[in-house]
Amino acid sequence: AVGQVADDGLAGRLAGMDVEQRAAHVLDLVRTAAAAVLGHSSPELVEPDHAFKDLGFDSLTAVELRNQLTGATGLSLTATLVFDYPTAGELAEHLLAQLPVPGMPAVGSALSELDRLERALTDVEAGDEESADIQRRLAALLARFEEKTLGAEADEVSEKLDSATDDEIFAFIDNELG
Repeated sequence: AVGQVADDGLAGRLAGMDVEQRAAHVLDLVRTAAAAVLGHSSPELVEPDHAFKDLGFDSLTAVELRNQLTGATGLSLTATLVFDYPTAGELAEHLLAQLPVPGMPAVGSALSELDRLERALTDVEAGDEESADIQRRLAALLARFEEKTLGAEADEVSEKLDSATDDEIFAFIDNELG
């Protein structure tokens, strides 16, 4: 039925799908929720590349869609979701990137948390004790993240050097040093 989009096992179901199936499933979820909000009898009436505003969305229906998708995905979504991602296809891509899928890297989830953190940090007054503590912790977190990233890059370079021939190493040196 068009009005039923909530699904407690969404992440688990997505984990059992390949990339294309996940994309199609999340797009169907968005189209189904949009159709329900607009009172349409079928999600097929919500084309993936048609702008929500052209389909009749306004501020109220945008919030209703956000609420349905929040319930279906468990994500914390903004009230401006429909305006930030103006088509069902774009919105589905955004949601797919944000959804944690077991066994998949949580990059979308980490980016979502950074967005949430950024919103929270805009309320912090500069120059107070709490601000200094936040800056120290963020600097430490960034240093650990960079260390992890640089460590992975160093391992990759080391592997390339180990497998390179002498001629490849000399060519690299010539190209870098002139």
